This record gives sequence, structure tokens and C-alpha cells, in this order.
Amino acid sequence: MQHFSNVAFLTASSIVLLCSGAADATSAIETCTGVQCVAVQCQKPFKFMSAKDAGTCCPLCWAENIDVPEDRSWAKGLSGGVGPNNNADPVLCRGVMCPPLGCPEFEQSFDGRCCTKCASAASNIGPAEFAKKYDDMKAAKEE
Repeated sequence: MQHFSNVAFLTASSIVLLCSGAADATSAIETCTGVQCVAVQCQKPFKFMSAKDAGTCCPLCWAENIDVPEDRSWAKGLSGGVGPNNNADPVLCRGVMCPPLGCPEFEQSFDGRCCTKCASAASNIGPAEFAKKYDDMKAAKEE
């Protein structure tokens, strides 16, 4: 039933988008309606660029050639995640970074996909899990 409702929703959304796009296919959409711009004073090396030249709703300060060192201080202490489960497919899960788990080891499980999951996360059924269970049920019926 979940699969049918998702398909119905996507079909209805597509029809609405097609119908709304068909009526105004040649007219321009004014995206800056209601946007209020503030006065801009540019300091060197920046130069004033009008909204028309910038392709934006408001004018801005722009510098063609300026080198700013990348600030990565906000990333201090972030690990980037953990690697895949040792039982995961090494080819399909190559380069995968899984989120660090916040549950005790006895609540962790591996369901055949790349990452180890907490029991609370494994009970949630997302689109990928739903598709896998659907394929498993379909294969079982064909046997």
C-alpha cells in the first residue's frame, strides 16, 4: 500500500507540474518580486556590480581576482564518519563514510548494506529499505 501511495503522489505531482508549466512556457518568471535590497558600499578590492550585471535581485560587491585562504577551523573535531561494516561488499561500499553510531554495541546491527545501524534506526523503514523488502517479497513469490 505504501508503494502505491508513493506512486500516486508522484504521478499527481508530475501532472500538476506539467499543467502549471504548460500555461506559462513562454513567459518569464519574475523571481525578485518582494525582495528589498539595501544600499551597498564596496571597499577595495571589491567593486560595485549592479543587479542586472550580476544576474541577481540586488546589487553586490564583487572581486574578480582575490585569494582568500580557506578557513577549515569549523571542522576541528569532526571525524568525517566511520568506514563501512567489515561484512559489507568491498566493491559496492568503496569510499563510503558512515555516520558515527550513538548507541551501545549490543544495539548495533548489520543488514547487508554498507553501514552498521543502531536498532532504533533499523526499525525505521526508508525508501531504500522498502525497495529491498519489496524485491525480497517479489523474489519469494516467484520461487
